[in-house]
Amino acid sequence: MSFRVDNIADAIARLGARGVTFADYDYPDLKTVDHVCVLGTEKAAWFEDTEGNILCLHEDVA
Repeated sequence: MSFRVDNIADAIARLGARGVTFADYDYPDLKTVDHVCVLGTEKAAWFEDTEGNILCLHEDVA
């Protein structure tokens, strides 16, 4: 599941303050910087819910 946000950095900071841990990746085709990966026309960040499901935040890039 993915949630669109207007400002991904702000959303990460707010959720992080509530204890949410975001994933970081360093693969040839997928690298995060400050928990954010730029994928074409959007930025994305991933985290797990309490059941282990991977969830995503995404922000459209203008």
